[in-house]
Amino acid sequence: MQPLSKYKTEDLSRRRAGNSRPGRNLPVVCVVFFAVFYLFLWLCIEPNLIYHYYEMSRKSPFFKTGWLFLQDCLSYPGGPSEYIASFLTQLCYVSWLGALCISLVAWGIYRLTASLTAITADSVWRFICYVPAILILMISGRYESPMSTAVAVFIVAFFSVLYGKLSPRLGAKRVILFLIICGAVYYIAGSAALVFVALAVLYEFYNRRDAVFGILFLFLGLAVCWLLGVYLFELEVNEAYLYSSPFIPIKQNLDKEKWAIVFEKVLFVVLPVIILLVGSGRWLAGIVGICRPSSPGPPEKSMIAVKTLYDFLRGRFRWVVQILLLALVSVPSVWLLIDRESKKVIQISYFTCRGMWPEILADARNVSLRKYFPFCSHSVNRALYYTDRLGDRMFTYPQNYRFADLVFCLVKGGNIVFMERSELCLELGLVNVAEKIAHEFLEGSDENPFILKQVALINIVKGRTETARVFLKALSKNLIYTKEAKDILHRLESDPQLERDEQIQRLRSVMITEDNVYTAYNEDECLEKLLHKNRYNKMAFEYLMAHYLLTRRLGKFVENLPRLDDFDYESIPRHYQEAITFYMGMTQKDVNLSGREINPETIKQYNKFTRLGNKYSYDTNLALQALAPRFGHTYFFYFAFGTSGLR
Repeated sequence: MQPLSKYKTEDLSRRRAGNSRPGRNLPVVCVVFFAVFYLFLWLCIEPNLIYHYYEMSRKSPFFKTGWLFLQDCLSYPGGPSEYIASFLTQLCYVSWLGALCISLVAWGIYRLTASLTAITADSVWRFICYVPAILILMISGRYESPMSTAVAVFIVAFFSVLYGKLSPRLGAKRVILFLIICGAVYYIAGSAALVFVALAVLYEFYNRRDAVFGILFLFLGLAVCWLLGVYLFELEVNEAYLYSSPFIPIKQNLDKEKWAIVFEKVLFVVLPVIILLVGSGRWLAGIVGICRPSSPGPPEKSMIAVKTLYDFLRGRFRWVVQILLLALVSVPSVWLLIDRESKKVIQISYFTCRGMWPEILADARNVSLRKYFPFCSHSVNRALYYTDRLGDRMFTYPQNYRFADLVFCLVKGGNIVFMERSELCLELGLVNVAEKIAHEFLEGSDENPFILKQVALINIVKGRTETARVFLKALSKNLIYTKEAKDILHRLESDPQLERDEQIQRLRSVMITEDNVYTAYNEDECLEKLLHKNRYNKMAFEYLMAHYLLTRRLGKFVENLPRLDDFDYESIPRHYQEAITFYMGMTQKDVNLSGREINPETIKQYNKFTRLGNKYSYDTNLALQALAPRFGHTYFFYFAFGTSGLR
């Protein structure tokens, strides 16, 4: 028999291996995983909410068109990576497009990880290559943008694969190639270059079996980052190694959700950990194979059966096994760690900024009381006003005496609450207060587009057209708002004061014109001034009456009832009737209703409430439990217990 040639032997081994070479085809598991990944992102997490939270929480940098922003990003290590990441984050404004971008970045990292590990597509251990994608999904599930870290990891993985492909055998050329790529990665992705150094060291250890070059590259990589960071970019030593990474406590990271920071840190270092695990596993497998004694006789029947079963599973059901392993790892990780309550709150904020008032009221029913105050109650009250139901259904939703300030309650709400307070103050007519809040957040906010738009609108209302143009031109560089900003600039050309704009004219008719300096905000005093300026300011009136109801100042509430004549109420709102009935029951005084009447059903409810309340007066908790199911949506219940909307 003729011996097999080298080429025939290679051909035979390829035939036996089938299509198991990494990158030879697109496995079924990969298609299934990333299809589910995309759909889950798009339909469950909703990237438009990620972008909204990113924008409203004053995250930065915000992508801007033009040379100046690009030039700024090119001036520091990691800037190019942040430029790409901020661009991709803007695309999350459109939910399906954002989900597609995140999915493509995650898929790219998966493919590069598979190339780095050289795990065959039919191996059940292929699931380890999906770990970075799972981490990206977990960051998204906390409603933080994963792009900054994910893009840096993608760049590192790409250059690591490139180094493995181009790395020559000769030592001097390898060192030069390593130094060039390490310097390039440091400039493009910042301190992620340290991850590249770790991958290059592991490549030398496991692939080349060259510990000397591995140790040499470790010291050379640290030296390159130090030299470029300290001497070229003039950073401190610790910044040189941590700049543009999740490990440095810079301002952008301080605003982030704590679990998202943890997941970002894990994603940042996950590639060397995966390579270390795979390389160590292969090394141990090799040791075990060498130490195992050879069997002189034929293999046992049990071993043959096990091998046959293994081959059958590998040949027929390997993709099923991979999917089961992936599901075992990814489903509990993502499902248990996704922040559902924060999603509801962010969704309410999203609807508020877009004036989607019915959607807010529908969503608010499903938000737990723990997450409700103060932001959600503010948005709900605003939605109730715009749907003409503030006086009828306010106490159907959770209200609390501790958060009785409808306009100036800024505690425990974060940046979202402060920004939307500026919006509410502007709508009421407190333009100076709105401007003060907006400018406080504009300072150091990296030209937040939401605030730029708000400040521009305030300046237009005040008649400062030229100042408004400055902010609108800055806003026009934002991809999301460019059309809106250019449209307003175009309208200002033909109508400098926007005298034909109904919204601007309404705001001018209700705003306080005198220059007041607010240090300690007095809510009822500000609302009274608004009504003194324009007695037909219905929003100021309803907020003033709601404020008196929340603070349980029924005497002041009754004093302002004659103002009902200034508006087109067909009847007295339900909660107003309840408050009037309660006041008359406590004080035994009549109230002049100017010909209006109290619904007999309201009086009947009040009598039932007082009878049950007297029955359980000895135990407040027992009274609350007994009254909440029937009266938890009434003002009677709120006045007695300081809370409402209990379910």
